[in-house]
Amino acid sequence: MDTTAGITAAGTTRRADEILVVDDTPASLQLLADLLTEAGYVVRVAPEGSMALHSALARPPALILLDVRMPGMDGYELCQRLKEAAQTRDVPVIFLSALRETTDKVRGFALGAVDYIGKPYQAEEVLARVRTHIDLYHLKTRLAEEVEQRTEELRLSSAELQEKRAQLQALMAFLHKVREEERTGIARELHDELGQSLTALRIELGWLRKHCAPLGAAVLERAAAAYGLVEQSVQSLRRISEGLRPGMLDVLGLCAALEHLASQFAERTGVRCCFAADADDYPLPENGAITVFRLVQEALTNVTRHAAATQVNVQLQQEKGCLHLLVSDNGRGFASGQPRQGFGLLGMRERVLMLGGEITIDGSDGTRIDVRLPLAEGENR
Repeated sequence: MDTTAGITAAGTTRRADEILVVDDTPASLQLLADLLTEAGYVVRVAPEGSMALHSALARPPALILLDVRMPGMDGYELCQRLKEAAQTRDVPVIFLSALRETTDKVRGFALGAVDYIGKPYQAEEVLARVRTHIDLYHLKTRLAEEVEQRTEELRLSSAELQEKRAQLQALMAFLHKVREEERTGIARELHDELGQSLTALRIELGWLRKHCAPLGAAVLERAAAAYGLVEQSVQSLRRISEGLRPGMLDVLGLCAALEHLASQFAERTGVRCCFAADADDYPLPENGAITVFRLVQEALTNVTRHAAATQVNVQLQQEKGCLHLLVSDNGRGFASGQPRQGFGLLGMRERVLMLGGEITIDGSDGTRIDVRLPLAEGENR
């Protein structure tokens, strides 16, 4: 016996909830079926455990009313098997029994039952408990569907973000490559063309300075000043060219280039800068050496602009398949404990991430930039 539809409070037709009643006593089975059908539920009946299990697995109901004491498969065994099956593990089960012992109830709850109704039945109690647990079942189902939907949306969003992140990193890598190539080209032009012109001009001014003495002290002084200005321009040109693309990096390697960079920094700023490394060279992947050089270069620029430090330490150390770079200073650090997210720091992070490395920046006691970059595969020592 069943019904197929009910009336909501708003007057609209909806499909009625289906309830499976399991009881080996015909009178009790008929009483519950009539009561629930009259209340607007669809009712399926089963007089014994195996039939109930087959019915529930074939078409899971919204609720199961289950008698405890039945011949063959009793209510406890049937409940356990229902909770083991994927189709029915979430269907709420209410035990029906004349047993009043607390241990019987505890056993039922331990097997996964949600409630216990004692015999003889009180119609109002049965309907109230049935309605409550069906409402809870629907709420749980809707919440599970909502969670699943949101999880899928988040998964898709995460996949899309990862794709965009990969595209952004590829674009950043391309931009870094183009910028390094452009810097190399400009540095070469400065060195080859402007550098040669300045060198020639310095030679000519040197000759004039030697031969203009008869023209008087004023002319000699102006020639000497012009010679000094050209000499200063040559030094500036060399420094700018090295900043654009350190030729020493390509010729002598990373450590020599960093030692020279530290020396130039100390000479230019008056801030003591110590460089130390545990090897002469490191097996870094492609673009690894220029990445490390740019990281140190950017860190030293930040020291000049913000740190007010008197001491900077640059250290390189190979450990566990990684190159560990540490740049630390004794400056004022970050008052808030967090560095300003300027383009310099963002650029440093992007360079490290593109090579699969890690970077942490701490400003609690001076400034400490801690970088770990993976070494080239097959060459780790």
